[in-house]
Amino acid sequence: MPRLTPSWRHACLLITGTLVVTGCGSEGAPSGAAVIRSQGSALEQGADLSITELSAPEAARPGDPFTVTAKVCNTGTLPAYPQQGPNLLQVYLSTTPTQQVPAPGAPPSPQQMTVGEWDVGPVDAQQCVTRTFTVHALPPMGAALPGAFYLGASIDTWQTVTESNESNNGLVRGLMGVGQAPDLVVTEVKTPPDARQGALFVADVRVCNVGTASSPPTQAAVVLSSQATLDAPAPGPVPQTQARVGEALVPALEVGRCVLVRAQASAQLPPIPIAPGQPLYVGALVDPSASIPELREENNARVTGRFGVGNGPDLVVTDVKAPTSFSQGPAGTVSVTVCNVGTAQAPEVRVDALLSTQPSLSLPPQTPNPATEFPLAHFEGTGLDAGRCDTLSAQGYAGAPSSWQPGTPLYLGARVESPRFVPELRVDNNAFVKGTVGLGNGPDLVVRSLKAAANVGPGLHFPVEATVCNVGTAAQNGSAQLQLVLSTQSVVSFPQPDTRTLVPVGSTNVPPLSAGQCKAVTVDAIALQPQDARPRQPLSLGAFIDATQSLPELREDNNTLTQGRVGLGFDADLVVTDVKAPANLRDGQSFTASYTVCNVGLSPASSYGVALYLSVDAAAPAVDPSQPGLIIPGYAFQGRVGANTALTPGQCTPQSGTFNVLRPMELGPLPLSSTLNLSAVVDSPSESRTDNNGLAVGLVGLGNGPDLVVTELQGPASARPGEPFTSSVRVCNVGTQPTFGSSQVSVLLSTSDTLSAPAAQGIPSSPDNTVSIVSTLNVPALGEGACVTQSLTGPASPPPRASPQQPLFLGAIVDPGAGLPELREDNNTFVAGRMGVGYFADVVVTGLTFPDTVAPLAPFTATARLCNVGTQGSYMMPVVFLVSTEANWTLPLPGQGPFPSMSQYLAGQLDAPPLQAGQCQDAQVTLRAERPWDAPPDAPLYLSAVVDPFQQQMDLRWDNNVSPGRRLGVGTGPDLIITSLTGPASTPSGPLDLGITVCNLGAQATPSGPRVTLHLLTKPSLTLPAPNASVPPEELLGEATLPPVAANACVTSTVNVFVSGVGVGPPGTQTFFLGASVDRNAQVLEVREDNNTFVGSRIGVGHAPDVVITAVGGPA
Repeated sequence: MPRLTPSWRHACLLITGTLVVTGCGSEGAPSGAAVIRSQGSALEQGADLSITELSAPEAARPGDPFTVTAKVCNTGTLPAYPQQGPNLLQVYLSTTPTQQVPAPGAPPSPQQMTVGEWDVGPVDAQQCVTRTFTVHALPPMGAALPGAFYLGASIDTWQTVTESNESNNGLVRGLMGVGQAPDLVVTEVKTPPDARQGALFVADVRVCNVGTASSPPTQAAVVLSSQATLDAPAPGPVPQTQARVGEALVPALEVGRCVLVRAQASAQLPPIPIAPGQPLYVGALVDPSASIPELREENNARVTGRFGVGNGPDLVVTDVKAPTSFSQGPAGTVSVTVCNVGTAQAPEVRVDALLSTQPSLSLPPQTPNPATEFPLAHFEGTGLDAGRCDTLSAQGYAGAPSSWQPGTPLYLGARVESPRFVPELRVDNNAFVKGTVGLGNGPDLVVRSLKAAANVGPGLHFPVEATVCNVGTAAQNGSAQLQLVLSTQSVVSFPQPDTRTLVPVGSTNVPPLSAGQCKAVTVDAIALQPQDARPRQPLSLGAFIDATQSLPELREDNNTLTQGRVGLGFDADLVVTDVKAPANLRDGQSFTASYTVCNVGLSPASSYGVALYLSVDAAAPAVDPSQPGLIIPGYAFQGRVGANTALTPGQCTPQSGTFNVLRPMELGPLPLSSTLNLSAVVDSPSESRTDNNGLAVGLVGLGNGPDLVVTELQGPASARPGEPFTSSVRVCNVGTQPTFGSSQVSVLLSTSDTLSAPAAQGIPSSPDNTVSIVSTLNVPALGEGACVTQSLTGPASPPPRASPQQPLFLGAIVDPGAGLPELREDNNTFVAGRMGVGYFADVVVTGLTFPDTVAPLAPFTATARLCNVGTQGSYMMPVVFLVSTEANWTLPLPGQGPFPSMSQYLAGQLDAPPLQAGQCQDAQVTLRAERPWDAPPDAPLYLSAVVDPFQQQMDLRWDNNVSPGRRLGVGTGPDLIITSLTGPASTPSGPLDLGITVCNLGAQATPSGPRVTLHLLTKPSLTLPAPNASVPPEELLGEATLPPVAANACVTSTVNVFVSGVGVGPPGTQTFFLGASVDRNAQVLEVREDNNTFVGSRIGVGHAPDVVITAVGGPA
C-alpha cells in the first residue's frame, strides 16, 4: 500500500522536471546513502533510473484519493537493486514547476506537499516497470483552493540504488486542478486545411470536462490567429491577432464527459494586417467569455496547426506505397498519392520519395541532405485540380544516407515540391513520413494478425491463431519464438516483461520463413491475469516474435503486435453487428433499422435492448447498461428496442425495430452538414463487459432533399483502345424527396480504384489526366426510392496518365457537375472493377469444379472453364492447379519469391488450347492433392487454378490469372454433408416429420451412426455450434441418430420433430427457415467440419392461412 510520510524526510532539488543533486543530509535515509550519493557523478557504469511517464487525472477534490501511474526505466548497464531500504517513488503537488525531495528535518514547504510514495522494487538493466497506486489530493500548506498545482514525482528518493546519474530521477508532468469546480478543455479541432477568404467551412471541436464538478452550457469559438499560440479567454475585446470565425453550443457536461460539437465558420482574417505568405493558425476556445469559474483557465485554448486562407493550391502527400524492406539497388515499384487540398488548381506535381534517418523530412526548397536522406524515386505529374488526388508510380532505387548505421531506424517518406508558377497557400505540410522500413540483406519478422475468442474463462486454455510473415529480403535462418501476452495496457510494448501489467500466456516456435512468406500458427494459450488487472477488466492481446532477439533482423522495432481485447470471465457478452438503416433520414419521422445481436460471452443473456444514436462524433457513445436511454451530450437518442428472448453463448439473432429521427440539439434548427454519424449500442443487465457494446454504423443524410447514387454498373471485361463499348448503369434516389428535374450520369475509365466526389465547378475534361469520360447521359427525375437503369455507349479511351497495358477501372459519377442540391455529395461515385483496354488476349478460369473431399495423392478429376475475355486470340498456355492454405492470393512477380511457395502444393497442370476473343471451353484434368509442407494440421485448404503462372506470354491483364480458391478437403477420414432437407410449406405448433439426406464424401465409412440436429431458423444461414454447446430452445426442433454411412454413400431418413412455438410472434411478423446440422458435437473425426450445416426452404409457423399462386395462365 502507498505510505504517506512527513514531507521533510530528505531533499534534492528538481528543476523543470529534472532532478538535480544538491547537498542532502542523511537523516531518515539508509546509512549507505551518503556513500552512494558521493560516488554518483563519477560512475560511468551502473544503474540509471528515471521516470519516463507519469499519468494521473487532470483534477481531484481536496483530500480525495486519485490514481497515479508511473513508468520507471533503468537505462543503465546494471540492475537497479536497492541497498538497505526500498526503491522509493514519491509523488508531489507544488505551486511551482520546480520540486524538491523533502529535506531531512526540514519543516513542510509552503510550496510543495508529498501526496504519496511507493516501493517500486528492483528494475533490471534496459527494462521498464509500470506501477499504479493511489495517492491523496493534498495541496501545499497555505495554498488557496480551488487551484492548479504541478504534479511531479521522483524515484529512489532514499538513494538506496547506486546510479551512474543521480540528476535525472525526477519528472514534473504539469498542472493538476484541486478543488470542486468544472474544468473545460478543448482536446481536438477538425477543419479543412484551407479555405477561400470569406468562404464557409465546417469545424468540429471536442470539449471535455476534466474537472470535479458538472459544467453549465457554454460555447466553443473557432479562432483564426496570426500567432501559433492562443491565450486563455479573458473578458474584454478580442485580441487584434485573432478572428473568431465561428461558434458552437457546448451542452452541460458531467465530470469526465466529452462532446464533439460542430460549428459553421467563415474564413476571415484577423484585424491585424496580414502580410502575403504570413502563416495563419486555427484553434478553438471553450467558454470564450470566461464566464464559468473553473479549476484552471489557462487550458481553455487549443491551436491545432496552420490554416491556409486565399485562392491557391496546397499540395500534400497522403500515402507512400513501397516494399516493407529494401535491398540496396533496384527497389521495384514505388507509388505516392498526392492531393490538392487547396482552393485552386496546381499546374504541376513534382514529388520525391526519400529514405531518411530522421522521423521528419526536410521541406522544399531545401535540397535533401545526403547525410540523412537518400532519394528513392522521383515522380512528375500534370495539373491537379483543387479537391483532387492523384497516385503516381515510378521504379525506385534504394540506398542508405551516408550517416545511416545498420540496425538504426530508416524512415520512408515523400515530399512534394511547390508548383513553380503558382504560390501555395501552405508549404509547411509538403512532407509526409509513412513509417520505418528495413534496408539490407536479411529477414524481418512481423506478426501480421491475431485471432482469438472475445471471452475466455479465467485459467482456461484457449486457441490463438497468429500469422507471422517475413517481410525482409532474405530467408530466416532457424526458427523464432512467438510469445503471446495479455496486458492491462492498450498497446503492448517491447521488450518489457513487466509482470504487473503484462503476463505471458503461451508461446510456440515459428519455422524458418523465406522472404515474403507468411505462416499461420495456432498457439495454445492460457487465460491468466496480470497482477495490476482489475476484476473483469478486458485485456489487450499482444504478441512478440523473436522476443529474445536471437535472430538477426533488418529491423527489431516491428516485432510486436497488439490486436483486440479479450474478456476474462464467464458472463454473457453482447455485441451488435450488421446494422442496416436508410441512407437518409427525415427530421421527426420514424424509420426501420435491422441489426444482429450476438452473444460472444460464456453464459446466456436473458434480456437486452438495442439503441440507435445520431451524432457529429463517428464513435459510438459509452452507455451505462443500468440506464439505457440516458441523455448523452452530443448524441441524439433515436429510440431503443428491447427483447426478452434468451441468447445462448455463440448465438446470433437478426432483429429489426422502429426508431424516430431526432437531431442532436447542439446542431440547432438547421443542419450545418448534410451528414451525421449513426451508431448502435446494445445493453444487457446480464453482462459485465461493456467496452464492445457500441458499433459505429456510418454516415447518414439528415433532412429533406434527394440523394442520387449509382448502385450498379456493368461493362465488358475488355475493349480495344478507342473502340466503342456499351455499359449499363443503375441510378437510384435514396433521398427523402424527389429530384425536381433531370440530372446526369457519366461513365468513366480511371487509373485509380477510387473516384473523387463531384466538385461544385463541374467535372473538367480529363480531370488530372487520370480519368477519361466514356459517355454522359441525362437521368430523368426520380421520386423518393425510385431507380432507373440506362445503357451508355462510348469509346474505350485510356486516360492520358495510363501506361500501356495498364488495367483500368470502370466507374461512374452521378450529378458530376454538382448541379443538383442533394442531402449527400460524398456517395455520388461508384467503381465497378477492373477493365482491360488493349490488343491482347486475357485467358481466365471462370469456373472450377472438383470433389469436395479427396484422399491424399489419390487421383481425382477437375473441370476448369477457360475463357478468353481479352480482345485478341490466345496461344496455347499452361494452367497449373495449386492446393493452398489461402483462398485468395496473388501471383508473385518473376524473381520475387518462390512459386509454388511452402504453403502451396502443385496438384497438376494442363495446357489451355488457343481461344478466340470471347470464346470459352471446358477442360478436364486429373489432379493429386496433398497438404502443403507448412500447412497446420487443422488449417483449411483451397484449390485454385493459375493461368500462365510464369507470365511467358503477353496478356491484357495479369491481376486476374489466379482463380478464387474453393475449399477442398484432403484426408483419409469420412466427410459428412447434408444434401437435402424437406418439409411442409407451413406447420402449426406440434409434431412434424422432416426428410433428411446425409452423404459421406470421404474415403472411410463413419464408425457409428451420425447424429443430426434439426433447427428452426429466423434467417437463411446456420453456423455450426461449438461442440457440446446447447441449441437455443426456440431454435431446436429435435435430434436423431442415423445409420452408419459408408464411404461415398448416402442415407435418407425421416425424422419426427416438435415445433414448440416458443418465440413465434403473430402471423406475418416473422420469417422462418428449416435448417439441419450433422455431427455438431464433433463425435466423428472428419476431414472437414465446415460443411456440416444445411439451410432448407422457408416454412410458415403458426395458425393462419397461407395463400400462394401456383400457376398463371393466359392466351398464347
